[in-house]
Amino acid sequence: MNPIRHFKFKCRSLAFLLLVAGFSIQSGIAIAKTDKHPDNPRMLNSSSPYLKIHASDLVQWYEWGDEAFELARKQGKPLMVSFGYTACHWCHVMQETHFTVPDIAKAINDNFIPVVVDRERRPVLDETYMLVTEVLTKRGGWPNTVFITADRKPFYGTGYISADDFRKIITAITESWADENAGVQAEAARLSNVLQKHLNRRKAAKELSDELMSQSATDLANEFDEFVGGFGGAPKFFQQSILMFLLQQAERKNNEEALAAVELTLQSVISGGIHDQIEGGLHRYAIDPAWRIPHFEKMLYDQAMMSEAFVEAWRITGKSEYRSMARRIIDYVLNDLTAPEGGFYSTRDADSEGEEGTYYLWTEVQLTDALGAKEAQYAIEIFEQVPDGDLVGKVILNRDLINDEINPRAEKIFSRLAKVRASRIKPQRDEKIIVSWNGMMIGALAQAAIVLNDDAYAAAASRAGNFIWDNLHRKDGTLLRSYYRGKAELEAQLVDYVWLGRAYIKLYDLTDRPVWLERARSLLVEMEKEFVDEEQGDFYSSRGADGFGRSKSREDSDLASGNGAALDLIVAINTRIGSPELQRRSEKLISALSGFAASNPASGASTLAAADRYFNGGFGPVQYGGNGNVRASARLENGQILVNLRVAPGWHVNANKPLEDYLIPTSLTAGTAPKVVYPKPKIVRLGFSKNPLALLDGEVEITAVAENSDGPTRFELEIQACSDKICLAPDTLKFVLSPANPAK
Repeated sequence: MNPIRHFKFKCRSLAFLLLVAGFSIQSGIAIAKTDKHPDNPRMLNSSSPYLKIHASDLVQWYEWGDEAFELARKQGKPLMVSFGYTACHWCHVMQETHFTVPDIAKAINDNFIPVVVDRERRPVLDETYMLVTEVLTKRGGWPNTVFITADRKPFYGTGYISADDFRKIITAITESWADENAGVQAEAARLSNVLQKHLNRRKAAKELSDELMSQSATDLANEFDEFVGGFGGAPKFFQQSILMFLLQQAERKNNEEALAAVELTLQSVISGGIHDQIEGGLHRYAIDPAWRIPHFEKMLYDQAMMSEAFVEAWRITGKSEYRSMARRIIDYVLNDLTAPEGGFYSTRDADSEGEEGTYYLWTEVQLTDALGAKEAQYAIEIFEQVPDGDLVGKVILNRDLINDEINPRAEKIFSRLAKVRASRIKPQRDEKIIVSWNGMMIGALAQAAIVLNDDAYAAAASRAGNFIWDNLHRKDGTLLRSYYRGKAELEAQLVDYVWLGRAYIKLYDLTDRPVWLERARSLLVEMEKEFVDEEQGDFYSSRGADGFGRSKSREDSDLASGNGAALDLIVAINTRIGSPELQRRSEKLISALSGFAASNPASGASTLAAADRYFNGGFGPVQYGGNGNVRASARLENGQILVNLRVAPGWHVNANKPLEDYLIPTSLTAGTAPKVVYPKPKIVRLGFSKNPLALLDGEVEITAVAENSDGPTRFELEIQACSDKICLAPDTLKFVLSPANPAK
């Protein structure tokens, strides 16, 4: 499919022909720029830090909106739309080598309406037009430049290309727009139609059976890198949805292959250059297969998703390095990405002082200056130099060769280098606050507060949760997506409702305060009203068409799909309130997503995990039974299992020794039948029984001796919830816990 096949390309160089075929050529040629000129007020007044960066460009940018499209219609021009974000290295390169160069800027300003988009503020728009570039060039990435008509229909797209090749592209498009406009318009309409059908395609429903779940986990584990973990080759992303699904299957079914794949990945991440060994936090992805050479930007969502993965790995394995790593990531966020108001900033850039990674990298000369010649050579031995590529000869701090050792000499080197790095110019921080990413971080903090019994994490999660509600939730029930310097704007998208709702569920589990559950339910009501596809049962990504069509997110990428996360939210709320309507809603959404998940578990892991929770119940330190009328919060402390039961008013559970044989006793089972202490029951008469009953209501605690006081302990709690009229089917809640505060 080549939407510019009608173009009369006059430039037939090999480089240009390769470009049209889908190859980009990165040029290192220095290009002269003009003197200072007045800044673009449209960009200066934007609430996007990324757009503000473009205020001084020679290209006279517009924001995505009615002004740009009306102007395109009036002047009969196509639009050139550039998608990027603050932490994107190649976006900065293209700005310097393309958008501040006189002849390129003049060609753009004269022949196009140029629009720049912060992809983090408009993710659905970005995903929609990224598909254009991926289809046409067989690859994607940022900056992404897409050429579209005034009615938003695309006809060409490209990732980063050299300035010379970019000149040829805009010349060819300009000539074809003038000479063969009807052909270009027709191709844009055809391409839009094809892509719109792809965005909303269906797949027949599949049964997500236990066997399919187990097989999917095994298949995914077998695809992990057997040497350093991770899924696929370079570039290597965390793909946390897959990690979490495998951890869930490892816990649920003792799947050793799944756990081994995750652990190998987490161990490699801890020791590799992908982990900032000085300040903590994780870089976005590795450009090598071994997690050693990162792309240096730091994204809030990676910190959120991976801290949660490490917390869960600690909970089910008891290995202290996972607990320590979770804390390093979270503490990095609290120290560097937390706004004074309580929300969380978006990113730390990859670049500083005009180059990528300058803040994090070390040359041999820099190491010698910081450590002296002898220690510098030792540092090079243990850290190793990058063997090839753009960073050849540079040193990236890692622990691959020393991770299993107690090495005081290496620790002194880390300490000294930390002091030197503190004097360097830090990369820019993007201080906009995005609802969906904040929801991820709030949820991760709340989960960490529960598992690690950390009051500071609990306070930070609650504060951020309230900040988002107070500043980005409107009286009509809708959300705004982005907050920057006191201003909230942009209509929120499905992912914002979903991730904030999931965060409030975690805060409800943490605090047992009904307000958080009520907020989550109100967000779900708004989701159903504004985003649902009534016919198919899944959700659109935005309220209306964003770009040339309305799309759906049903396949995971570096983050869980919008619909996979939505299923998780619906299942979570249903578990806590026991709604037949939500049960039917869960089943309808599973039906709509199951074909995608079953056919490709790698991109359906979030759906598989949520469906498994629907069919088999929850897990973790806080669980619910009796249609949400019984809350069980468990922890290990001082060698004991402590389970707090909170039973809703008007309900009870049976005592461990009920007075009627047909009633299911409340029973805790752990290992080799340790001594269990149950609370003293109440003896009462209720409407459904003529005889007195022994029951537990209100708030009570059950204790038992933990079989393994220092590591993970497995136990089960069987309960049957009853009111004064009926008894529900019994629930078996299964727990795997490590002690929140293990003995030192």
